[in-house]
Amino acid sequence: MRNESYTRKVLPFLLEEYFVSENDRTLFKEIKSFILKYNNLPTYDALVIEIDSLRNIKEEQVKTITDTLKELSEDKIDTNIDWLSDSTEKFCQEKAIYNAIMKSIDVMNNKNSTLTKGAIPQLLSDALSVSFDPNVGHDYLEQYDYRYEYYHRVLEKIPFDLEFFNKITRGGVPKKTLNIALAGCVHPSTKVKIRYRKKHK
Repeated sequence: MRNESYTRKVLPFLLEEYFVSENDRTLFKEIKSFILKYNNLPTYDALVIEIDSLRNIKEEQVKTITDTLKELSEDKIDTNIDWLSDSTEKFCQEKAIYNAIMKSIDVMNNKNSTLTKGAIPQLLSDALSVSFDPNVGHDYLEQYDYRYEYYHRVLEKIPFDLEFFNKITRGGVPKKTLNIALAGCVHPSTKVKIRYRKKHK
């Protein structure tokens, strides 16, 4: 409600389903709706009017939400934005995983008619992928300096005891990397058949 840079960063990741309390869900829904509609942060008075004009909501809920809004508006302490972003990211990750597990349990107990058991891996994968990190992939035009530095970076390598492996890898493998050497295998019976064919040609 007070810091636009924080709001712009976290709003795309915050979902209504992350809030357990119905009052918190309603308040979040109104804040998000206001920002998306007017492209600006809502004021205390604007939110009070929006909450008060809601239908299908009890008077007791309106009072509780209004009290929460009043408490938020009176809080003038500037919290560290980095800490706030990290805490919000952790909140989203924990809630996403919890919701995915609960949905998976419903699917396993046949309580969810819209999802099948095959959807469980995707539910968990989506939950585990929740992150505020915007650096997914790279921009070929704006990040040319990073790519140039990456392509011309001189890496310290660990050489193999086998000269042929050093030749293939151009001096060994870089430190702090995972490397797996694979080769095709031939069953002993196949070798016997190959030798037999060569002998009788």
